Amino acid sequence: MLIWQRLVKSDKVSATCLEMLNEQDFSARLARVGNPESDRMVDLYNRMIGELREQRLQILDKSEFLNLLIKNEIMGIIILGFDMLVTSANPAAAIFLQIPASQLTGRRLQEFDNTLAQALTSLSENIPQVVEVEGVNRYRCTLLSFLDRGGRHPFITIEELTSELINAEKRASEKVIRIMSHEVNNTLTSINSNLTLLLGFQECFPEELRDDIVRALHLSIERSDNLCRFVSNFADIIKLPLPVLKPVYLNTIVQKTVNLMQSAFADADINCIMQLSAISPLISADSVQIEQALINILKNAIEACKDTKGDVTIITKTSPSTLIVRDAGCGISEEIREKAFKPFFTTKPGGQGIGLMLVCEIFVNHKFSFKLETKDNYTEFVIYM
Repeated sequence: MLIWQRLVKSDKVSATCLEMLNEQDFSARLARVGNPESDRMVDLYNRMIGELREQRLQILDKSEFLNLLIKNEIMGIIILGFDMLVTSANPAAAIFLQIPASQLTGRRLQEFDNTLAQALTSLSENIPQVVEVEGVNRYRCTLLSFLDRGGRHPFITIEELTSELINAEKRASEKVIRIMSHEVNNTLTSINSNLTLLLGFQECFPEELRDDIVRALHLSIERSDNLCRFVSNFADIIKLPLPVLKPVYLNTIVQKTVNLMQSAFADADINCIMQLSAISPLISADSVQIEQALINILKNAIEACKDTKGDVTIITKTSPSTLIVRDAGCGISEEIREKAFKPFFTTKPGGQGIGLMLVCEIFVNHKFSFKLETKDNYTEFVIYM
């Protein structure tokens, strides 16, 4: 009878151990039952459960830390399943793709009509590829993998290069501008000094030619001054200070800028339509610099509409905060769009090619993403703030 009771107790202990293991209940402990064989099994089980619990907590802690790290990483990270479906995407990746993370999850990247998303589908593993989007934003994209359940688990990293490459272009431009400004201004200062000195001796000019000579000298001095200002405009670009960020309402900036540009719209006989969100987006920005950027964008929109007399529409949106300047003008070709933000590139007679260069630097310094595109019968400049 005693032997039978011991066997029954051992069997009950074994069944309880198996049941708790099957339910993965690593928090409970078994109590001794007073049977030597059963108690040895209980002690072994409790020790094993204790180690499993510690290992599980360590894994959960590391997993939570990894998820937090990925979520707050400035580099975009897209984790793919073995079937190449997106299993997760961090906020940075969603911003770069301009697609909410909730829409990415459970779908393949090739399903999205998006330049960057399509480029990600053609990546070769461990070979970084620089992708240019909208002629402005550039990203270094890499397909990598990690071991998971004995197999290779793919994921994609997206590193924003726009500001880095623009700063490199700016440094190269700064060197050219400094040399050009120094040489041109020194030369023109000397020329203007001699021309002004020559005007002091106009009584010595032949009387029949005096008026023509004086007029020519004044014209030469004026042209020299204009050239000095032309060079100074380039020099001002390299002195653009970093933005002083403060909370500001986007609708307020738009309304103030449009008021400043009313005469320009009237002179060109072009309507400006404002479609502002009912609740103004609150952004962190340098209002003076954003106003300057918007003025340059509106000037280009007015220029594009001079022949068509199309409307210029300004739109603001929330979630995310977005500013759109849309013009029903002549449109831009793909070739021009790709070069539009390059230093000194212009299609305007007598243009300097610094307007959009300034706009680009202001938005990059604010860490705003933007794009310029022509579709259907209008051209849009879109800024995501």
